[in-house]
Formats: sequence, C-alpha cells, structure tokens
Amino acid sequence: MSGYADEKMACIQESDVVGWHNMYWPGGQMKVCFRPGGNFYCAEYQAASTWRIVDGEILVDWQHYGRFIFSVSEGRHLNGYALHQDDAKKWRKTLYFGALTPVEKLMLGDGEGTEWEFKSPEGTLLVEFRADGENQFVCRTQRGEGHWSIDKRGKTVIIDWGKHGKYELDVDVKKKILDGYHIREGVEDPDEDKDAREAVFKRNLVKPEVIAPEDDDGEGDQGHGHSHGVGHGEGHDHGGGIVSLGSLSIGSEKFMVDRENQVDKNFHTTFGVERVGPGDSTGLTAWVQDAKGQRISEPVTGESHANHIHFTVLPLAPDAETFAISCGDKVSAISVHPGAAPTSGGVLSPIEDADGKLAGFIELKLHDDAGDLELWLCKDGAMSQPLDFPAATDITVTFPTHGDRSVQLNVRNNDENEDEDGNPTMRDGKTNYFIFPGESGQDPSWLEDSNFRSTTIVKFTVEGNTYATPPFVLVPHT
Repeated sequence: MSGYADEKMACIQESDVVGWHNMYWPGGQMKVCFRPGGNFYCAEYQAASTWRIVDGEILVDWQHYGRFIFSVSEGRHLNGYALHQDDAKKWRKTLYFGALTPVEKLMLGDGEGTEWEFKSPEGTLLVEFRADGENQFVCRTQRGEGHWSIDKRGKTVIIDWGKHGKYELDVDVKKKILDGYHIREGVEDPDEDKDAREAVFKRNLVKPEVIAPEDDDGEGDQGHGHSHGVGHGEGHDHGGGIVSLGSLSIGSEKFMVDRENQVDKNFHTTFGVERVGPGDSTGLTAWVQDAKGQRISEPVTGESHANHIHFTVLPLAPDAETFAISCGDKVSAISVHPGAAPTSGGVLSPIEDADGKLAGFIELKLHDDAGDLELWLCKDGAMSQPLDFPAATDITVTFPTHGDRSVQLNVRNNDENEDEDGNPTMRDGKTNYFIFPGESGQDPSWLEDSNFRSTTIVKFTVEGNTYATPPFVLVPHT
C-alpha cells in the first residue's frame, strides 16, 4: 500500500462515513445507515448495533447478525469482510448514496436521539426517540415497548408504541414540532378532540439510560441478557451465539461462565457469570488473557442482573485464550473456547468425560413455542465434526432450577434420524442428533415459555463411559 493510502486510512473521520449506504453481500443487498455518534441502523435487520473507527478501519458490531471490518475505497464507498465466515461468503461492500435528511438530523440529534414533550388530551409526557439500531421509543413514566420510523416520503414520524397504540405525526423541522394523530384500527377519520397529538422538541439526548425490556407481567427482564438471531438469512454461520465455558472456582465459591459472540480484537464481548451454590463474594473484576496468561484487555467491573453478573471486555489484541476473574488476591481463569459457536440457534456447551477432560461439545436448542428440544454433539466447538454415539443412547437433560426435573432425549427414528430440515444424521447405526419429546409421550408443556431460564445439565452413559456438561444456563431459541 502506498504511503498516501496509509495516510488516507489513518485520517478517516466520522463525517467520511456517516449517511446511507447500500450494503452488498453474497445473499443480496440492503440499505444501512451509519449514524453520527456510532449507532448503526438497518430497518430489515434491527439490533443494538454500533460502528466505530479504529486504526483507520471501520468496525461494525451488528450483534447477532455478525461483525464486519471495512475500509474506505473510493469517495465514501466501503470495502470489507465479515468475521467468522467462509471465504466465499465473507466479502462485503457498500455504495454511499445519501446524507441524512433534515428530518433525520432533527430526530437523531447528536447521535443518541432526542427528547420531546408528547402532548395528548390526557396530559404531557416526556418521550425519547432513541437513535440506536432498534429505533426505540421510550417513555420512563409510561412503560411499554415502542419503536419509531420515518415514512417513505421522509416527512412523517410513525410511532408503534405496542399496547399504547400507533401514531403518525408530521414533522416541522424549523419549528421542531411534530403534529398528528393517534391511529386507531378501523377508524378512518381521527377525532380531533380525542386523537390529536403534538410533540415539542426539548433536547438532544446524551448517554440515555438503558431501559430493561419488560416481560409479560410488566416486570423488567430477569433473563441472562443474551439473544439469538440469524445472519442475513444464511443461518448461524457468523460465529455468534451463546457459548457456555464451564465452571470456575474462586476460593470456596463456584461460578458458571458463558459468553455471547466471539472474542475478537477491538470488539466488545459480554461474559455472563452466575454463582452456583452459596457464596457472598463481591467486587469481582474480569479480563481476557492470551495463551501466555498476559492480559489483553483492561480489567472491568461487572454489571449485576438479579443473580448473575455481566462483564463486557474489549480485547486489544488477537488470540484471546482465557477469561479471568479476580476477587481480592484470588484469580481464576477458564478457556474461552476460541472459535466455538452454536450453528443452529441453541446454546453451546463443552461436554466432559468422567475425569473432567474435554470430550467434545453439545448444542442444546429449546423451542419455547412447543417445548421441544434438539441436541447435537460434535468433536469441535465450530460444530463441524459430528461426535456420533449409538442410536440407542438415552440422553438425560436435568433442570436444577426447576426442582431437578429432567427429560429424556432419543433419536427421532432408527432409519435416517432426520433433523428438522430433513437432513439425515444416521451413520452406521450411530448419530449425533437427539430430540425431545419425539414419540416418547413425555409432557413438554412446562417448557413452553418464552421467559424460560434454567440451570441445565446434559448427561449420558455409553459403554460404561459417562459424559456430562458442566452446569449452564439454557434460554429459548427465538
């Protein structure tokens, strides 16, 4: 690369990137927006996604849709690639096609969004139009999931406030006023007295408070904070998803540990840590290390959520090998299982033999709509090399959180033992694929819960050899 090109890369500014781009990938194209302040938006694939410039490169963390690295090619067009994908599918490029409109600039503010006084016949509420990758619409005094968008004409803001209704408001950019109506199903002509709504600009948001999602009872999310998604219609081939790492001990206390997404240089990775059994340790800090045990991220303190803690670390070098936790002068580390990732939307976990040695990996997937389970076994964490066992194998999944209730997984049939996509998994009387309930007659109804969350252990015995996973947290595929 020429010295001029090196200098150009090093001098990339936010203004060189911000705006609307057509992003091209092996499966097609989509419109994406690099928003000021580091938020990344795509109407088709919404997520709490971000972008930033590091060492002359543009890093996009699209959460469960993947991670991407770009560089500026010509003008404001970008060339790049996706991490953790096959060479034939990893390329990406964008063509810049437009700046933010005056309406978008007003609504997005400095990049975090804007706060408005939302007026109705019932009174005035303070509401926020967040500029995150999900276009969240937030009211702190009237809770409920909401999102906003701008119509195709670019002149009207549409609010979908879930249980609180839908609204369409025209934008007056100069006066910074939104004026419109509550849109009621089956009502063509809004009632001026009941349906009129107005919003008046108050301020640009600065580091808005994280709002926990509500469950069906209106309470905050008590789950593990992890999510599942697909990578632009091509399945889970981008290295994301939840990976249980196993358990570690600090003093006399034991903790389950998992991670979401891979541990990549200059990308944030969140680790979940949950105590197993009694204990009262506080003030934990965590970081990631290379193979020599050297820190490659700054130590961070955790963010507590009910009975578990999240540690979000930023590796500053490649080749992370272990995740370390300290409590005072006590330090314990556990493998991050580099490259391991679920491929079918489940939760991945190592599986160990009776001596505690790594024997392979399992992926367990809960379909909360029907309460059924699928399980795959593989030799490698990338889930590319099947680990086959006799078709007669009975696999027990136990849920300690639910009174040690357990279920049995077996093959679907003894012929091809097809998975849900119809792919045969039987090889010489052995397979790596097991299901529940199948034709067993077991009751799956207690697993039919979108908020299901449980400590889980998978265990089975073959030819006198016992295999089991360390305890891990299972949440549904969504």
